[in-house]
Amino acid sequence: MTPFLEILYGLSHDTGLKLYPDQNEACKLVLENGIHVQLEMDPATDNLILGGIIAETPPGKFREKILKHALVANNQEFPNYGCLCYIHSTNSLALYDTLPSKNVDTEFLIDFITVFADKVQTWKRALEEGRPGPNIITSASSDNPPMFGLKS
Repeated sequence: MTPFLEILYGLSHDTGLKLYPDQNEACKLVLENGIHVQLEMDPATDNLILGGIIAETPPGKFREKILKHALVANNQEFPNYGCLCYIHSTNSLALYDTLPSKNVDTEFLIDFITVFADKVQTWKRALEEGRPGPNIITSASSDNPPMFGLKS
């Protein structure tokens, strides 16, 4: 059995869902809140890739604001549960992450997928409300000097 099939088998067993890879060797989970999370293996690294489309972002100033907001979000402290990216072919903002497939605990993976999907939902809701993203809490305070004495 391949590592991906083992992961899907474990998820199927623990969730009661029947999960199978499709013709592209991927598996799309449709969660109760309507969020889609796709799972697939990276053949080059044997890492599990998780991906979720947040929303289409039409060209213009608002998309520029969204992408700037996404860059700031990608620079947040770990765990950040995914990296925001732009998919040019579909003009979409998406979230992806990778996990090592070796020793992936099913309980951990279920928790990770839940947090990952919540992040997709949070971003989706913000964009639907006309905001360029959710409020981002930064760890740097104005009282702290810049790292390495750099000037901003």
